[in-house]
Amino acid sequence: TQTLTLRGDRDKLKQVFVNLVQNACDASPAGETVTCRVECDRHIHVQIGNGGEPIPADVIPKLTQPFYTTKPSGTGLGLAIVKRIVEAHGGELSIASDAQTGTTVTVRLPAMGSQ
Repeated sequence: TQTLTLRGDRDKLKQVFVNLVQNACDASPAGETVTCRVECDRHIHVQIGNGGEPIPADVIPKLTQPFYTTKPSGTGLGLAIVKRIVEAHGGELSIASDAQTGTTVTVRLPAMGSQ
């Protein structure tokens, strides 16, 4: 078993994952499964996905822009803040969506070493 360490601001990283899981739940129909998958190599990859309606390809790049929202009562700040936190930790945020696999948000963060 390999152990990887992620160094960062615990509260800010918690905010990232709470926001992403909440978004996945909000976008999922009742009874739909929300998945969370973690993979490790030299980076830690956390994928959160759902099988809700796909996000149109032209909308995906806008989702991390401040004040852009697809939610009726959203502020449009959640994913913008998530992206900023992930990038401040040396990571990357990506979003993929299609009708076959649903929507998957991937957070890729650098691992600090292995033991």
